[in-house]
Amino acid sequence: MTKGIANINFTRAQKILIALYKLSNGSKKQVRFEDIAVKVYKLFQADFQLKGYPQYPDTGDIVHKPLYSDLKKNGYVLSGDKYFSLTSKGIEYGKKLLNFSEDNGEFIMDAQNKDFVKLTTTQEKEIQRIRESAAFELYITGKKDEIIDIDFYSYLGVTVRSRKFDFLGRMTTVEDAINATVNKSPSLFKQLSECHQFLINKFKENIDYVKNSKGGK
Repeated sequence: MTKGIANINFTRAQKILIALYKLSNGSKKQVRFEDIAVKVYKLFQADFQLKGYPQYPDTGDIVHKPLYSDLKKNGYVLSGDKYFSLTSKGIEYGKKLLNFSEDNGEFIMDAQNKDFVKLTTTQEKEIQRIRESAAFELYITGKKDEIIDIDFYSYLGVTVRSRKFDFLGRMTTVEDAINATVNKSPSLFKQLSECHQFLINKFKENIDYVKNSKGGK
């Protein structure tokens, strides 16, 4: 399934996700950062070798930054104490990357890509969770002024103590799921997207506070 994988035009973040997927056997198992760095080096040596020492893997920002800036921020991985694990969304994405054919060109990590047109199992569950949330219920029953910050955090699937990139990752996951309903059910998409935008606007200060925080990756 992965024959010639090093020759496919994956992004650096996608290559790291593939390494994590292989190390965890496509599960939510926690994996050490060092193990990820070594695995991605073995799979894509030219991209992850230590500068000036091609026989050694680079365990610095070349691996560290994509884990946070792309993968965690977009809801594909979770982390804690230098251990990383795939989310359900990350597992599904990893499967698609490993099944991807070189003939199809670039595989873009983008919520607007055709890869997100059809709802995945994870997105189906996400939509169900959103529809059962107190925030959504209050919104569609005309009680949107009663929605408080705790309802908003619950709607996103986070808490007030969630780390910065966990929070942002959950926002992306929710938005991906909502966007994926546009072709399946335009009326549902309209309802969900309008509710989501209302919540984003109402709790903009909460979101900005998280985005501007410096620590808590």
